[in-house]
Amino acid sequence: MQVDQHASRKLYECFINGQVINELVFQDSGMVVNPLFEELVSNFDRYYRELYLNIGFELVLKKGFAFIRSIEADDAQNDIVRKVQGLLLVLGRGVTELGFQFELLTDPEVGVSNEIIEQIEQKEDKQEVLAACDLKGGLLTDIERVLGKRNIAFQNVKGNWVLSNAGKAFFDELFEGRVEGES
Repeated sequence: MQVDQHASRKLYECFINGQVINELVFQDSGMVVNPLFEELVSNFDRYYRELYLNIGFELVLKKGFAFIRSIEADDAQNDIVRKVQGLLLVLGRGVTELGFQFELLTDPEVGVSNEIIEQIEQKEDKQEVLAACDLKGGLLTDIERVLGKRNIAFQNVKGNWVLSNAGKAFFDELFEGRVEGES
């Protein structure tokens, strides 16, 4: 298969701006296959892995999403990871503590409303986590600025926030580790 130069440039632009490439994206009120992800997967070993290594990045391909990380991790990169993890934990715990099913975060037709996010933000323990992660813009603003900008979450047609493949993977790994640890 031939490398699509236009798609390759778009992938680079996304990656260099800190975005993940998800297998599925929200479009016209539903989830569709992302052509950028298809391009990446079909040319991963033949082209993309080595390309990113040559410019100082590890291209990480996980089930349902891909991202790059610097071979020489720096403090700025670690700061972003801490913010992403903090936001995801606050959202996950907040939703379940308010009595909602976790799937509220992952169902593209439902999602988490601004009202629920405001309720989560009012909890003192959630404010402490956000402060510890240096997130001071307000939960809704931080979700948009950190998770939305990086394709870790998206807004559905209702304007509610939904986790993408990358956001779901965080919890999949977290839950997987918990189950393995309990055995």
